[in-house]
Amino acid sequence: MTATIDPLLITASPRRGTARQARPARPVTSQATYRRRRMVVAAVAVFAVASPLFVTGAFATEPSAQLIQTVPRTHVVEAGQTLWSIARLYMPTGNISEFVSELARMNGVDIEVGQIIRIP
Repeated sequence: MTATIDPLLITASPRRGTARQARPARPVTSQATYRRRRMVVAAVAVFAVASPLFVTGAFATEPSAQLIQTVPRTHVVEAGQTLWSIARLYMPTGNISEFVSELARMNGVDIEVGQIIRIP
């Protein structure tokens, strides 16, 4: 009986005391590469700090009173309505005498059906 030895199945164990094979030298990193890396890290840090401020609106300011426009409210007078009844529609509770005076000052004392009056 003859035995054949397959050379592909045999693994050679490294010998002790032999010198290791030399690895190829790493390329030297240039100063420009280091500068780019630092810039990228700095940009990421600035973004990480600034993004929560923008998301939460920390830089937002309240609009000035001059920029806020109020839309005038109006009311069309129907049959049987008086300044007092119109004032009660817009101010259901409390003393409405000052509100009626303001209505009269803005629209006149005499009102007619279909007239559009301004509401303060």
